[in-house]
Amino acid sequence: MDKMTSRLVAAALVGGLAVLSAGCAANAAAPAGGHPSAAAAGSTALPNPFTVLARYGVKPLGLDHPVALAIGPDGNLYVTDGSQRVTVISPAGKVMRRWGKPGTAPGEFKFIGGDPTTPANVNGKITVGRNGMVYVSDSGNARVQVFSPQGRFIRQFGSLGSQKGQFLSPGDLVVDGSGNLYVADDQSQTLAKFSPTGKVIWQIGGSSSSDQDLLGHFHLATIDAHGRLVMVNDDQHRVLYIDPSGHKVDAFSPNYSSLTGGNVCEATVDAAGNTYLSGCGESSTEPSLVYDRAHRLIAKWPGTKYSLRHSPVFGPDDEVFALATDESILRLRITLPAR
Repeated sequence: MDKMTSRLVAAALVGGLAVLSAGCAANAAAPAGGHPSAAAAGSTALPNPFTVLARYGVKPLGLDHPVALAIGPDGNLYVTDGSQRVTVISPAGKVMRRWGKPGTAPGEFKFIGGDPTTPANVNGKITVGRNGMVYVSDSGNARVQVFSPQGRFIRQFGSLGSQKGQFLSPGDLVVDGSGNLYVADDQSQTLAKFSPTGKVIWQIGGSSSSDQDLLGHFHLATIDAHGRLVMVNDDQHRVLYIDPSGHKVDAFSPNYSSLTGGNVCEATVDAAGNTYLSGCGESSTEPSLVYDRAHRLIAKWPGTKYSLRHSPVFGPDDEVFALATDESILRLRITLPAR
């Protein structure tokens, strides 16, 4: 992503939103406790990192409370929603195809949430590998399903249980360049790494963990340029960097609550190693923060018009998208201060 890298070192954005009408990692040497300037950085003079280039509404896309968003190597967006389907959308906001329906058979889904009083907030996460394979957390069926980019069912793995290789409630997931899959279980509070064939390689977290940073709920969506899994433990309010062997190699406390008034839940990383943090969707005006590779706070999205439900995801052609708390999909341009 040479274009993205050059864009990320451009001058700071000073203007406000520019909403069009279309359709619509970390430095390993940093201390585990976090860079001291992360806490001291002020928020009043922070530049706004995002410009909204387009906004795609829920109704034109035929979505029912979108849950998660991923970008494939083809540049298309892959979205799960409350209709128990996967919808594929072009970068220009055109629906390409859909698949799935409620059920328990292969290719069917049962996305469920932890709170029955909010049925729209279901757990059905999605990620796409470099080879275009699509992975979906089928939370109510305690499994992960794998599909071709066209939606053809390939295989599934996992079953209901608390043993290695089993799930109580599979949630966030991400696939690395070798096809290994990392899956967070929201109920057992564990993180497991699976081989491309679905074999468990390691599992960390859970109530027996001796590391405080690994006690809690994990949120993950990205692997940085060094092959490290970047994730948030929202119970500990920490951002963690996990190497391919399952070892925590870096961590920091972003002080998200004191800077925004909310709780941090989401983290993604761009090609230059900047980390984007967003809240738990508790507020329609929740800010998002950007930290550089040394965990210094460098930018803040105020969230006054659109708040991000999930941190931005990055496409193969320098494209950036995010799911907003109003359930629309935002196409973004990112401009960060030169350092």
